[in-house]
Amino acid sequence: MKNANFPLIRIIVLIMALFLMDGIYAQTTTSEETTTSETEQKDSNWIDEIASRVTPYGSIRIGAGFAEEGEIGISNNAPRVGLKFKHAFSNNESENFNVIGGIEFGVNLVSRDDTVEFAVDPGAGIAQVGDAVFTRLGFVGVSYQDFEFTFGKQNSVYYTMGAVEIDRFLAFGGAAIGVWNISDGGVSGTGRANQVFILKYQKNGLSLGAQAEARNISDNSESIDTYGFGANYKIGGFGIGIGYNKVNDGVEDPLPNQAKDGDEAFVASASYEIDRFTIAASYAILKQHQRLGDVFYDATGIEFYARYKFSTNKRWHVAAGFNYLKPDDDQDLGDFDTKFGITEVGYNFKKSSHIFAAASIDYSENGIGNRRNQSVFGLGIRFGF
Repeated sequence: MKNANFPLIRIIVLIMALFLMDGIYAQTTTSEETTTSETEQKDSNWIDEIASRVTPYGSIRIGAGFAEEGEIGISNNAPRVGLKFKHAFSNNESENFNVIGGIEFGVNLVSRDDTVEFAVDPGAGIAQVGDAVFTRLGFVGVSYQDFEFTFGKQNSVYYTMGAVEIDRFLAFGGAAIGVWNISDGGVSGTGRANQVFILKYQKNGLSLGAQAEARNISDNSESIDTYGFGANYKIGGFGIGIGYNKVNDGVEDPLPNQAKDGDEAFVASASYEIDRFTIAASYAILKQHQRLGDVFYDATGIEFYARYKFSTNKRWHVAAGFNYLKPDDDQDLGDFDTKFGITEVGYNFKKSSHIFAAASIDYSENGIGNRRNQSVFGLGIRFGF
């Protein structure tokens, strides 16, 4: 299957290159009388100019897990590297009008392990699972004062505003709120949405967002295939968010790259952090959003998280929580559900960098009431830069 985002990535890279070359040309054009020292100074200037516009980042995430029946595996935990780009259209800061963009690549450090998994999010889209390097995000847009408009493959407003308050575990978690319902959530629009337009407003702790995917999912050729809204507010240590996403042009029996007709998702989350203690919870209502084999079903999901930093320097923490996803009673799936508890101990040795030990105590059941997943104990590292 061809990667539908590849032409977009080339466009993004071309646009970023044009702006960079504009800055480079302006800084390096010299007359014949320019001295060697002046040339060296200008070379330094254009390097500084690029550095001021582009911000590299990354997160190397990997773990070793031990399943209760004896399997041992090494697994990715959604590692990624990327660049963020920002270029002001005017030297007048009061105008605050910028072109922005970003590209983020996932990296398969090791082969995917289906028994020992550290993340529900597979990292890659449907056509890219198993690739050594793949596109996680790729977008361009503009920002003006408190507004931002972007298009490309992006984190959805459902996730960034409605579900982000609960996304705090270093491993496991994220299975009950419908973000990664099909691969990376790009098809339905709840995860890293494909070919999506997003408008955001952010000021004084309040964030509002709206998005629309335009992908021609079915023969109906609706202008907007999926759409979503989100809101988030933070004050002091308290945060609350909601997210909503709906498939407008779905397919009754979708292929892997098509969304399901009737797919609809709502999530609300809240968190509170004071000194050493953090608590967060979420509640999701999912209609034809979750998939079991070829069957899509309605479900309700709950996630809970609690963390305490117990060392004097606040670098050590212990955390616990659970994920619970239950199909609605009228879905005829028997005893099938997803439920597991999570425990975690970690050390923060640098900003966004941790070593940790975690366990997923799984009691999920299949349709006849038997356990369908193993519990896993894991050791991992997350190094951010």
